[in-house]
Amino acid sequence: MPSCPKCGREISPYHRFCPSCGVRLRDASSDLGFPVASSLQPTTLEIPHTTTENALKKSATDFAQGPLYELLDYAQPVNSKLLEAHKDQPPVLYAINMNDHLAGAILPQICCEAVGGRAYDALALAYAYSLGLIAGRICDDMMDRTNERRGKRTVWRQFGDPVAIPLGLQLVSEMFEALSGYDLVLGRVGSERVNRTFRLALVESARAEEEEKLATRSKALLTFGEGIKLAQGKRGILVAAGTTTGAIVGGGTELEIELLKNYGKAMGTANQLFDDSRDPDYPQSYREKALAESRDLTAEGIKCTDQLKHTDAQRKLRELCKMSEIPLL
Repeated sequence: MPSCPKCGREISPYHRFCPSCGVRLRDASSDLGFPVASSLQPTTLEIPHTTTENALKKSATDFAQGPLYELLDYAQPVNSKLLEAHKDQPPVLYAINMNDHLAGAILPQICCEAVGGRAYDALALAYAYSLGLIAGRICDDMMDRTNERRGKRTVWRQFGDPVAIPLGLQLVSEMFEALSGYDLVLGRVGSERVNRTFRLALVESARAEEEEKLATRSKALLTFGEGIKLAQGKRGILVAAGTTTGAIVGGGTELEIELLKNYGKAMGTANQLFDDSRDPDYPQSYREKALAESRDLTAEGIKCTDQLKHTDAQRKLRELCKMSEIPLL
């Protein structure tokens, strides 16, 4: 087992930072063991029964052509921790390989950096947020009875409700357990603020999902304004939870926290509206408005970063917002 050159603690081959002293161990760009294709499609691995490097290896050429290549450094350690922590739980490994957590792995760390913090400080936050996003997707697919997404069977369809239901609850519990590590770092007030942000986001997202389903069942026609409100609840507030808490953990000012909250809300809502613009269940006129509004919100999200310090992290946030027309959640 290798050890940290600074403190001597034993580390796994997947660690990019020492979990004890935080020293950088290696550059993730030299190890493309992160299972994500350039198009953000799910991996072809049905269930990775091992977390060895060979089992997770992706082609460097394939990934280097994708828009997320420079964000690999953020995603790699979170994904490695997810796989290592659940290596004996095939349904969780299957859910991880659906890649529904990528925004959760990346956004908190970049937002932490954007306000002057270290990406390493937000690793536990990114891990917790990723668990919450995976749990949310599992539950949403069950409620919608969605059989397949992006060419792969959903968790409930693959393993059945008796597995999927407790799995969603388990991952939410693990999310809040992971967040408890910030009690000492942020103090009671700061830690509770992070927890409250996630609790409210999960509640609001679930409420919006249920409202949409009730409207669908009753065949009620949503006005465009109602559709925007639902999109904001379903995805905008959920993405904003990650950007807001990243800024909190990074020690941002209240202005910076508010800017990144608005950035996440605009980005997430734009992403949901873009999805709606491709949904044949909506009338053509609604879909056209959704596409136009999605692009307006993308511009609004980018504008939110104008008042942040012009750093590499700020540039990455601007570029990431432009990618709102790809599956994020």
